[in-house]
Amino acid sequence: MINFKAIKLLFFILTVFFTQLTIADNDSSPIIVSTIERPPFVFVDKNEKLTGFSIELWDAIATRLDLSYQWNVTTQFAETLDSVNNKKSDLAIANISITSAREKDADFSHSIFESGMAIAVKKGSSTSFLTLIWESGILMFLGGAFLILLVIAHLVWFFERNVEDSRHDYFRDDYIGGIWDAFWWAFIIMTMGGFENEVPKKIFNRVIAMFWIIASLFFISTLTAKITTALTVAELKTGIQNYKDLSGKRVGVTEGSSHEKFLDKMGVNTTAYETLDKLYLDLKSSKIDAIVADSPILSYYASHDGAEWMQVTGDTFNPDSYGIYFSEGSPLIEDVNTALLILREDGFYNELSEKYFGKN
Repeated sequence: MINFKAIKLLFFILTVFFTQLTIADNDSSPIIVSTIERPPFVFVDKNEKLTGFSIELWDAIATRLDLSYQWNVTTQFAETLDSVNNKKSDLAIANISITSAREKDADFSHSIFESGMAIAVKKGSSTSFLTLIWESGILMFLGGAFLILLVIAHLVWFFERNVEDSRHDYFRDDYIGGIWDAFWWAFIIMTMGGFENEVPKKIFNRVIAMFWIIASLFFISTLTAKITTALTVAELKTGIQNYKDLSGKRVGVTEGSSHEKFLDKMGVNTTAYETLDKLYLDLKSSKIDAIVADSPILSYYASHDGAEWMQVTGDTFNPDSYGIYFSEGSPLIEDVNTALLILREDGFYNELSEKYFGKN
């Protein structure tokens, strides 16, 4: 006769045994952490070792929690997040912005870094001050005025050099001293409109003085107009100082990024790229006019690999926070958040931040 009680007891024992075996197996399995190269948060150093702010931060957290883990380095940002959403990874860390849209599919840790968006342009797209002056024709205009001043100085000195009247003897008789006196007299008339105490004695020179006073009005107004025009042109050439200036420009962003969504809301058309490397290449070759990405990412690249050709323009905008990205309901979140707080309190976080971003 079959003993059902014995069978039930055996089934219960086997169930408990295999459950404990599974738990033990899971406990021994390393955590899978997805990431993507985003210097200075994540990059490969000269020893081919993965490092960076986010890498060192996670290593400190894992050490404190006694967690074993292995990295899953992706090539696309969307892939980094998808690996967590699809349960292929337990979490992701890099420069992942905490957004309401992402919170719907996953959970975030406390903030690990405060950031914002920035715009990078090719250095050749801006105009230096010297280039601006040269292209505007201001230098040629000033050169022409200088030559006219010399001509007037010679004419005035030539007719006034032998004047014996003490009331009008303003110009020295020797050539160098006399030309300098006459040049200074003409220059003051041009810039200030007159030289009240020094009136030439000869009628011819007084006519020249009257002509030069009228011509100076034209000169000053023209010079002012040229400078104003040059500054306006410079603004149009540089063009991009904030996201409002991106309208009508060719703007590159990374695919699936918060930058793409933000600019779309602002009505700015963008081209989405799979990787930042492709973005940099197209900016360098002038296929796009600007890149919008995270401020620390662009600043780091512009001061390292892109130092010779790229610059960050304008101020940081649309501030946001980075967090560690977990699958929804992950049991790791509480422990990780506690470890983050401890790392901030014991000074490790500040030291790490200064290492990669400086004291400011």
